[in-house]
Amino acid sequence: MTEIHRQLKAGPLAHKPAGLSDDGERETVRHISETINQCLETFDPEQSVSVAAHGNIAFDNSHSKTGARQTVALTITPIPSVVSP
Repeated sequence: MTEIHRQLKAGPLAHKPAGLSDDGERETVRHISETINQCLETFDPEQSVSVAAHGNIAFDNSHSKTGARQTVALTITPIPSVVSP
């Protein structure tokens, strides 16, 4: 398990009601975690990377939770290694 997976599982996202209140949100976190893992597998194991993810869920009607829209942004950026002269 990668460090990013440990962080996703260890935080409040893993438990109701402190974290995600909807199973659909929980499923999205699972999919993003899998996507991150797939992307990290394309990098050399010695390559350092920065991973940032954030998302938003909005509803047309917040009281009835209908008309849901979800946005997720994921950025994985290689961190250049510093070479000593």
